[in-house]
Amino acid sequence: MTAPIPQTAFRGPGNNLIGGVLARLRLAGRLPLRISCNCRAHWDDPALDQLCINREVDLGTYVDLAAAMIEARNAVASGLIAAGRDAALRRAPQFITILDAEHCLVLAGDVQTGLIRWCAPVDSDAEARFVVSEACGLRTKARAATDVGDPASAAALLTRARSLEGRLVDPFWRDLAAAAVDLALVA
Repeated sequence: MTAPIPQTAFRGPGNNLIGGVLARLRLAGRLPLRISCNCRAHWDDPALDQLCINREVDLGTYVDLAAAMIEARNAVASGLIAAGRDAALRRAPQFITILDAEHCLVLAGDVQTGLIRWCAPVDSDAEARFVVSEACGLRTKARAATDVGDPASAAALLTRARSLEGRLVDPFWRDLAAAAVDLALVA
């Protein structure tokens, strides 16, 4: 006795080839990936200690996620990002983002003592809604802490909110980003 097998159960070599080509074309349209780093910039001069500003630094473009992650790791390993023409300016990396050509979030990570702790991408749209709600709540608490004159608590809350928002990877990239984070944890 044979069981009927639907025609859709197996894909022929032509369908596999077409599916693979289409997937590569969709991916190619979203490349290259651009890495940027949010840094806290300050000067070595003690008289300028109160002048601490946030700066976005472009770390370059790359054709695949693995190369972008490696470059990001190398760029923050020293704990300082090159400041260009001002030798007294120091830029301490705080947060890394990797965006695709459509400016969608591919991956993000917190920088702590020269290492990047990559944010685990959300698994679903429902989890993304929960993360947005939680991040908004943290930003509201940060605003309240600022209003009562507690800038240290406000900064800590904003950092936690930014880390949560780093999980909001574009749905196109979620599976690849999750696999890349898993590989980075193993390495």
